[in-house]
Amino acid sequence: MTEENWKHSMTLDSVDERIGYWEYLALTARRQQRKEKNNHSRLDNYKQVLAEQQKIYDSGGMGYGPEMYQLISNPMRNQRRVNNIEATKVLASMRTDSPRIALDLQYVHEMNRRDQSELGNQMQYVISENFSARTPLVIDFVNSPPKEFLDQWLAKSVGYYTGSYMHQTILPDFSTKGIREFYDNPKEIVYISSNARDVIDGPLTADVIGVCVTKGRQRETLSAARRANIRAYRLPIHRYVKWKSGPQYLPFPNLMNVFREVYENGGDWSRALHNNISKRHLIGDDDEQKKQQALRRKSREEERNELRQIMMRATQDREPN
Repeated sequence: MTEENWKHSMTLDSVDERIGYWEYLALTARRQQRKEKNNHSRLDNYKQVLAEQQKIYDSGGMGYGPEMYQLISNPMRNQRRVNNIEATKVLASMRTDSPRIALDLQYVHEMNRRDQSELGNQMQYVISENFSARTPLVIDFVNSPPKEFLDQWLAKSVGYYTGSYMHQTILPDFSTKGIREFYDNPKEIVYISSNARDVIDGPLTADVIGVCVTKGRQRETLSAARRANIRAYRLPIHRYVKWKSGPQYLPFPNLMNVFREVYENGGDWSRALHNNISKRHLIGDDDEQKKQQALRRKSREEERNELRQIMMRATQDREPN
């Protein structure tokens, strides 16, 4: 512990706070040691590979590395060309009958900063992976929050909209209108909510799919669907997936990948869900693993209690008579 760490420890009021702070310092130090060990391991591997390439080069072969043969990137590839290619794919989707994805932002400005940041990062991945897809979906943001908040949120968490080359591609539009007002007479609109009774299944035939940008802790998605007078559906997870551990929640990039795959494969939800649900949710904890976790928790609690008692005795011994 550094001198600053000790000074900060002395400013904490309770023993539990000090123990918690010391545990944090220990965890941070352990992570730093592990990071340095990994960095040294990668450096050693790099030196080993470089030495092997140097031997190949010295013997007249094609050895790759500094002051040896080196790969040259495609000189025709630049960011402007990449942006134009991405925009072309989005434009092609706009001219077909692929479903439009309406990301509903009406609750974002009411959330705490942590959720705002996390959801903003997820929107960044949604846009990035949509550009990388062979057949991207057409995405729009509806029920946009006030402009001042929106500008800050985009700059701090989402990105893309603050760059210098926005005109070279096609980014999702923002509108303060609701789903029904934003789109011109769509034949069918559905709203995705994990709390809905009806289950969506089969090919994606809806013209517009509404998705509320929220963590879904308070049934906001169902409330938003009812206010917009749009029929709500939940994903067919219970039909095709045996969810064994963890909360049943799909991050938005995974959800968009599911929609893309279902649209491309003609309605195979089982394959799309299994391809985009983390494997840790599909593997249950066996009894032995649970026992080991319980033992580790018990051991940490015993160590914490022992340290608390030592500090209490030391404090009492210093009290004046």
